Amino acid sequence: MIYKQENLLGYFRFYYSVVGRRLLVSIFLSICVSVLDGLGLSMFMPLLQSVSNDGNASQKSMGQLHYITDAINRLGFSITLDTVLVTLTILFAIKGAFKLLEMKYQASVVQYFMKKVRHQLVKGLENLSYRGFTELDAGLIQNSFIAEVQRMSGAVRNFLTYSQAFFMLITYVAFAMLANYQFAILLAICGGGTNLLYSSVYKKMKNASYEVSKRGTSFNSFMIQAVHHFKYLKATNYIKPYSRKLDKVIDQTEALNNKISHYNAVTTGLREPMVVMMVALVIYLQINLMGGQLGSIILSLILFYRALNYLIQMQQNWQNFLQSSGSLKSVSQIAELMKEKAEIVGTETFSGINEKISLVDVCVSYSDHRVLNKATINIPKNNTVALVGESGSGKTTLANIIIGLIKPDEGKVLLDGKPISAFNLDTYRGKVGYISQEPVIFNDDIYNNITFWDERTPENETRFWQIVELASLTDFIDKLPGKENSRLGDNGILISGGQKQRISIARELYKKAELLILDEATSALDSETELAIQENIEKLHGKYTMVVIAHRLSTIRNVDRIYLLEQGSIIESGDFTSMVKQSSKFKRMIELQGL
Repeated sequence: MIYKQENLLGYFRFYYSVVGRRLLVSIFLSICVSVLDGLGLSMFMPLLQSVSNDGNASQKSMGQLHYITDAINRLGFSITLDTVLVTLTILFAIKGAFKLLEMKYQASVVQYFMKKVRHQLVKGLENLSYRGFTELDAGLIQNSFIAEVQRMSGAVRNFLTYSQAFFMLITYVAFAMLANYQFAILLAICGGGTNLLYSSVYKKMKNASYEVSKRGTSFNSFMIQAVHHFKYLKATNYIKPYSRKLDKVIDQTEALNNKISHYNAVTTGLREPMVVMMVALVIYLQINLMGGQLGSIILSLILFYRALNYLIQMQQNWQNFLQSSGSLKSVSQIAELMKEKAEIVGTETFSGINEKISLVDVCVSYSDHRVLNKATINIPKNNTVALVGESGSGKTTLANIIIGLIKPDEGKVLLDGKPISAFNLDTYRGKVGYISQEPVIFNDDIYNNITFWDERTPENETRFWQIVELASLTDFIDKLPGKENSRLGDNGILISGGQKQRISIARELYKKAELLILDEATSALDSETELAIQENIEKLHGKYTMVVIAHRLSTIRNVDRIYLLEQGSIIESGDFTSMVKQSSKFKRMIELQGL
């Protein structure tokens, strides 16, 4: 799904890459409708001539199209009023059937296109590496997945309608050429001239459309931040200047939309007068200077006027398409970026930790700044390991490496002695539970938050209540009117921080995780709640492999091993008691926290 060329062929290749042969079938149906419509309209001249009983005039008036009436004669039917009417009825009935089929099929093509684009984008997000995600703008992702994909829906509809009008135009021009080639050529030259006049306007519309897409990305980015930081913005009254920033983006976007509307108004207003002028000029030239026959001109004019109507429709659809064409570029760019930044995974299935997880001489740098420097740690199965150190010492980066979110620049990450790169990371992360300082709570009920929308079978409900008890949530849930069906609000706004943390822990336990990563999971809680959560975590000691990133050192008294980091290097390790004795830095940290 990569959009490369900004021309008709490029757009065709783009749509073909998504819908495949469906596009060709849609085009074939359009051609069938066009040919049947042209044949039907061509029969109006012999219909008129049959009323006047002037067969010779009919032959002259039809030009090369007399082969149609000749074919009817060879079938044993004379060109009479009845014959022509029956032929017309049959042709337009068949055309109507094909038109119905064409419209229904085009609708299915649009639906298939939108479904496939959305699925591909979701798959791209699923395969996107964590480091790649951090390099992308959240506003770009949201705008591309929602607003731009919706604009693409309009674009693909206009492209298919444009294709339909294009083949109608070609068909009628061909029939008009057969009726009176001189008249048709003159009109075709004039019609082509109008497209040249509009080409510069089309280019401006296409550029403006892409700018609208970029402004939409910017607006979505600012809106995400406004929602995320609303409390801070409101409390400090920064909400007002921030709103002015949003207003500015809105004004710029609407100015571009107004420019597109202006171009559309100019081309639409001029189109019909130009068509009438062309027709009048060509009729004058053919009759007065080229000695043309009025009868053949009338048939050619009927056909060509029909063609000009489709030329107008084609130009209008092209304009509408260009108004939305910026979405093709935006969505293609995000799809390409996600593909470039996709995660590379192995093929071996991870079945569980048998012995230990090891990091050996791991180094990580961001730009020119080294975050980790030859860090080596071992995490035996069902042991609890703590990572401590000042902010920026590399604790969270180490946790990200353990989870497989970040690939080290140097060193090894081993799962039971095998490189982590050998495993399918999805199967590995299926065994990982992650609990951060800011718990992840979805705007749904308690059951769905803990089970992650697991089906409500008796077996799953039994496991749910077992996990609720283990996470000390039973009393909390029993006091709620809706029990486990109580909704928690956006990001858990309806419950306390401690309750959110318990639900986060319960979710990871429900998934049967083997490795739990607790990234300063209690640092944002009050002392009483922290103690309660810590008691929950202590229940898990020896049953799970755990990595605890701790700021409050009181929470890691009973861990099996502590690693002290400083500027990306591990400078000391041991249990709590030995660290107090042998590490002056750790002892100083203990004293500063009053322990």
